[in-house]
Amino acid sequence: MGNPFPFLWRHPRRTGFIVFNLLIIALLVTWGIFTSQSVADGIGGIPNIMLGATGMGLLILAWVAGWIAWATMAASTNLPRR
Repeated sequence: MGNPFPFLWRHPRRTGFIVFNLLIIALLVTWGIFTSQSVADGIGGIPNIMLGATGMGLLILAWVAGWIAWATMAASTNLPRR
């Protein structure tokens, strides 16, 4: 296979969706690393863990909404025209 960048450049929505998913995964991994370090803080780390959990909940909600929006767009573009 050749260079994938011209293919991705021709499809900016697909490229944006790939970047969106990679960013979400990177943030989830970062949160996991941060949480594992915050557990050592004991009771003083609870606010940081709760703030992180709330942020990650919102991030996962945005991720699910992004997938639903992408699926809706993909399904509507493949419908037969009347």
